[in-house]
Amino acid sequence: MSEEDQIRAVLKDYFDGLYFGDMTRFSSAFHPACRLFTVADGAVQTIDYAPYMERCAGRKAPVESGEPQVAEIIDLTVSTSDTAHARVRDAFPPRTFVNELSLAKSEGSWKIVSKLYHAFT
Repeated sequence: MSEEDQIRAVLKDYFDGLYFGDMTRFSSAFHPACRLFTVADGAVQTIDYAPYMERCAGRKAPVESGEPQVAEIIDLTVSTSDTAHARVRDAFPPRTFVNELSLAKSEGSWKIVSKLYHAFT
């Protein structure tokens, strides 16, 4: 399997885990040291992996409301043998997100190590 195919498999776990509320699958896409960023009220806000996973685990999965899945890879760049970037679009109704995901390959596995996101309503 190519590096790009491996990354696409991680992104599928990310998308499907989010949509179906499968926290095992969703959390497996992230490195435990991952950090997430957004801009709210003009200031950068951050959240670490564990609190983010807790927040996500407490939400109702979009599939349960009959919402369509939004899972689009807008751009994917494999920069080096151990770094990559993906721009993706997903949804957690009522919001749609564009995310800038940085991925790193460590111990033979690709993982999301940072996520910069913007929500649209």
